[in-house]
Amino acid sequence: MNVPPSPSSSAADASLPWVLVLLPVYNGATYLAEQVESILRQDGVHALVLCRDDGSTDDSVRVLEDLRARWPGRIELVADGLGNLGASGNFSRLMDLALAFAAPAPWTGPVRYVALSDQDDLWHADKLSSCLTAMRQLEQARPGQPALVHSDLRVIADDGREIAPSMARYQGLQVGRPSLAAQALSNTLTGCTSLMNRELLELGLPVPPEAIMHDWWLSLVASALGSRTYLDRALIDYRQHERNAIGAKAKDDNPREKRFLKRLAGFFDQRHRQIFGLNARQAGAFLRRYRRQLGLKQTMALRCVQLLAWPIPPMQRSIFLILRRL
Repeated sequence: MNVPPSPSSSAADASLPWVLVLLPVYNGATYLAEQVESILRQDGVHALVLCRDDGSTDDSVRVLEDLRARWPGRIELVADGLGNLGASGNFSRLMDLALAFAAPAPWTGPVRYVALSDQDDLWHADKLSSCLTAMRQLEQARPGQPALVHSDLRVIADDGREIAPSMARYQGLQVGRPSLAAQALSNTLTGCTSLMNRELLELGLPVPPEAIMHDWWLSLVASALGSRTYLDRALIDYRQHERNAIGAKAKDDNPREKRFLKRLAGFFDQRHRQIFGLNARQAGAFLRRYRRQLGLKQTMALRCVQLLAWPIPPMQRSIFLILRRL
């Protein structure tokens, strides 16, 4: 791929707001350069990238070192000797480091805003500026409180062909249900779209081992103890390929009756019961940490989620349906 030369730093850049982008890497050499370039070329925002390689066996480290040479002062590589931490552990490690990150001159002060990134997508040029505008609106409404902004994505194939213009609609995600009960059952946040303020990181970290995923945990914190907003527009091209850690899956378009029967059968499926167990475990960890900061309705909702651990399918189904309506 032919990439234009990186722009030189100028005094005018100091007037731009800056955002720290956390980029965990593992065997991502194929698309890594294209992704990093899309981050560093954001409109109206100065992006700095903090990377940690999780023990890649391909050319990822070499690609990162080449990018760092081309973009001096814009990319920092973490070398901590901790080995392979997995996708969620790698993100969690970067978030811990973000709170102590010091930006190079002429930017000063602690990190205010942090964005999460995958290694194989493409950011639209207005991704960060759009999220930052929404973030400042949340902060103006609730100063000093944790805040989270996330958006839709455009799903593309590995060669760039469009699969779906909206991942939320493609998967049938209920992104308009931000209640704590809804978020405790299902994560509607796609982490790579998120922008978080410092208050959310300070309150949400460390991500406990009971968390199903790092972004799910932070989504719970924002839903329960802060504010969040969803931008109903695609700000990222979300690339689907055989090495996706999670990926996008099309929603079930069967008639309602068939979907109901399929869902009902799922309650008796071992894998489905395991998911309920993970939901219950995460809810318990959330209650233990934030019990004194939660309202009565929030506490009761999380206690109901804990009951999903009971291996009695009819009871699990009843609790699930109650929680879906909160």
